[in-house]
Amino acid sequence: MTVHTDSRIIAAPLDEVFALVADVERYPDFLPLWREAEIVRRWDGGYETQQVIGLGPIRERFNTHTVLLPPSRIEVTSDDRLFRTFFIRWDFAVVPRGCRTGIALQWEVGSPRLQRAISFLLPGVARSMVDAFERRAGRGGPLQVV
Repeated sequence: MTVHTDSRIIAAPLDEVFALVADVERYPDFLPLWREAEIVRRWDGGYETQQVIGLGPIRERFNTHTVLLPPSRIEVTSDDRLFRTFFIRWDFAVVPRGCRTGIALQWEVGSPRLQRAISFLLPGVARSMVDAFERRAGRGGPLQVV
């Protein structure tokens, strides 16, 4: 199983980038593949989310558990039956020009046909997710801390 990664410097303060990534309910507004995201339960240091990703006519609903480790890390896992493995780790660090933002992404599903598609798409998904957050951070304006 392969872990796909991407990292870059986003010209924004670390706390704003962290808040942007933690604001999962806004993902459908700007993030490729995300169609729905709703926090269904919160606890101190995290939340559970019901999400829908889609590509063309394919839509998949699943639940995730997010652990917020401010200011440096966000970890997202799922024990949903759709996945054999689902793990996303975001890392954040202050650098002179803003915030170094990194993602490690690992998804494995039970369906061999769907897994072939995911294996083909996942390297681009990691890159496009960081691209989307970089564009979103560049829009400016106040970001809501979750």
